[in-house]
Amino acid sequence: MDYKKTQEGRTVAAKYGDILHLSRPEPSCRHPRMPVENRAKIFSPFAALRGYEEEIAEEGWKRTRVPKKLLPEEDAEHISEILSRIKKGSRITAVYFKEDTLHPATPPLGTYETVTGTVVRIEPEFRKLRISDGETETDIGFNELGAVDLNNSFD
Repeated sequence: MDYKKTQEGRTVAAKYGDILHLSRPEPSCRHPRMPVENRAKIFSPFAALRGYEEEIAEEGWKRTRVPKKLLPEEDAEHISEILSRIKKGSRITAVYFKEDTLHPATPPLGTYETVTGTVVRIEPEFRKLRISDGETETDIGFNELGAVDLNNSFD
């Protein structure tokens, strides 16, 4: 059925007939049309829930945490032997345990990080090692080391 032929259609046509078929009016100079590029910004996505993305990231971080592994005696001796050969300026790759200090747990939970760089400082009396990758310096306790390699190639 055609809307124009219904009772409601005829009423609307009678009421608004003088403006029904006019072209769309141009805006006044006080209110110019917005460019298409700017209109797109109006409809861009936004964060409806504040902090939601951070919460999701934190949940992901919690799920990737692992307990700290106890090294077998031969691995600990191997790391100790390599540490005795390391000097300031040596280029090494180290895998170390980074504990999650925001969410402490027993046993300690965290992630294993890998850093490759130059030894800036080695302090046997404090059992610490500082490695620079050119951008950041990382302090690592000897007890946190999981693996160390002087040739940058783990087997």
